[in-house]
Amino acid sequence: MLRSLVLILLIVNAAFFAWSQGWLNQLVGVQPNAQHEPERLNKQIHADKIVVLAAGSSAHDKGRPASPAVAPDAASAATSATAEASAASGPADAASANASAASLAVAAAASNKDMKCVEAGPFGAAEYAGVEANVRAKLPAGSWSSRTVAIQGLWLVYMGPYADPDMLERKQAELRRIKGLSFEEVRTPAHLAQGISLGRYTRLEDAEVGLNTMRNRGIRTARIVNLRPSMEVQVLRVPQATVNMQVALAGMKLPQGKGFSPCRP
Repeated sequence: MLRSLVLILLIVNAAFFAWSQGWLNQLVGVQPNAQHEPERLNKQIHADKIVVLAAGSSAHDKGRPASPAVAPDAASAATSATAEASAASGPADAASANASAASLAVAAAASNKDMKCVEAGPFGAAEYAGVEANVRAKLPAGSWSSRTVAIQGLWLVYMGPYADPDMLERKQAELRRIKGLSFEEVRTPAHLAQGISLGRYTRLEDAEVGLNTMRNRGIRTARIVNLRPSMEVQVLRVPQATVNMQVALAGMKLPQGKGFSPCRP
């Protein structure tokens, strides 16, 4: 049996050799070097037939010398590298912009925290004109405003003034003997100093009623004096004063020794 197998192998090898040499083409009908799909081979583009055209050239420029061109793989690699660089720089730029915005927000918050509303006054019409002129020279235009305040008058039921402290003390001793009577010594303004107030009133009508009450209790030398007339005055307000503005306002000399202080509600 082994001999039969060897013999078969010899025959098969001999037949394959004869076919590969083309001796059996007429008998078998299949050539060993034949292309099964010759039309696909004809459609393939051979590298030696590729013509690279320069930018702006056309098919009519084939006869001209071709400019050096970048190989497709190299161009693709360069494009990919550029895209990757842009993608890498994009987050970095965005992070830098976010950091800058955060810094500005922190600075703005700190600046707003240091701002204060300050005001000075009240001032009469003539006084306010001088104060506003000084403020105009130190602060940006539109950074301040004026507020009108109605000031009530002030009237006293008053005794005095007395020539010396001894006489003032004797009058006070007399008043202490009147049961339930309240009074106080007047020290300012100067022309009313060393006098006695039997009551303070914001309306003249009320002061007149108070005076009649004192007379009914035996106090004949009392009278009504006007300590402050009713008027409208101006308050100068800086609603958003920065630190620098606050320093400038603090060094400003104002009438009656007044200065800027936190705004009243």
